[in-house]
Amino acid sequence: MNSTLTPKNRISLGSTGNALVLLLMTNAIFFVLLVFFKIFYFMTATSNVAADNVALFHKEIFDYFALPASGAAFVHRPWTIISYMFSHESLLALLSNLLWLAAFGFILQSLAANRKMIPLYLYGGIFGGLVFLITSIALPQGTHMAQLAGATTALICVAAGTTAYGPKYKIFPMLSGGIPLWVLFVLFMAITLSSSVEAGMPLVLAYIGSALLGFFIMWSYDKKGRDYCEWMYHLVYRIDDIFNPEKKARHKREKGPQLFYKAKGQPFKKTELITQERIDELLDKIKLKGYKSLSKEEKEYLERASQK
Repeated sequence: MNSTLTPKNRISLGSTGNALVLLLMTNAIFFVLLVFFKIFYFMTATSNVAADNVALFHKEIFDYFALPASGAAFVHRPWTIISYMFSHESLLALLSNLLWLAAFGFILQSLAANRKMIPLYLYGGIFGGLVFLITSIALPQGTHMAQLAGATTALICVAAGTTAYGPKYKIFPMLSGGIPLWVLFVLFMAITLSSSVEAGMPLVLAYIGSALLGFFIMWSYDKKGRDYCEWMYHLVYRIDDIFNPEKKARHKREKGPQLFYKAKGQPFKKTELITQERIDELLDKIKLKGYKSLSKEEKEYLERASQK
């Protein structure tokens, strides 16, 4: 792939600003947790019939993670609108989603840094889940799935948003100049939709809805300057602060009395080391998205580099 810009915002787990790693790890942790429960059910089962044990696991565990297609069931399990997008029962489905998420997420963070990744994922998962739930209620039972699980709706929103923001981005540049990102997205959607047709119309509409939402969010950001991701990014960051004692302690220390005669400003300003690799990354970004796509810090970086 053409380039990668180092994300600048910190999101715990020892990863400097890498929201993609956080999402990948969260999906993996949920899967391991569900596998642990399934193994426990098989080890403690009173029935020798595997199908009975799987059914019991679904009834007592997995149904509390997956999004139900019934409004009555959803009222009793409203948290599933979030949990379902991290829950996979099949290892193959998990690996497939994580590979696609890594591919599109890497490109998104290269083009738009770190602040769009998690909001797009959550927007797509929530909106796609609501579309699935509403259409499932409207359509006759027996014509669609009984529940929705997996990261696909959220992943589609990330993929669509990435494509809307950088349609001219090219992967595998060594192959006759590279393959445009939109070609990869079309291939991804064709595979996803073709495999979902048999599952019923609610799932197909959920996928299409997530794609349209992703396109709209990043198109609005790129063309209109409207950032629908910022508030959600700050919300997630504040929640992360609550569950991260180290960050809370650090913030508390930062609010303590200042030295240097209690000056409001910092005694010195830390600046990023100028490297040719970083310069090339920013030039690639300008070539792809234009100078206006650079953040204030990136523009200052290039200005300092030009004075060397």
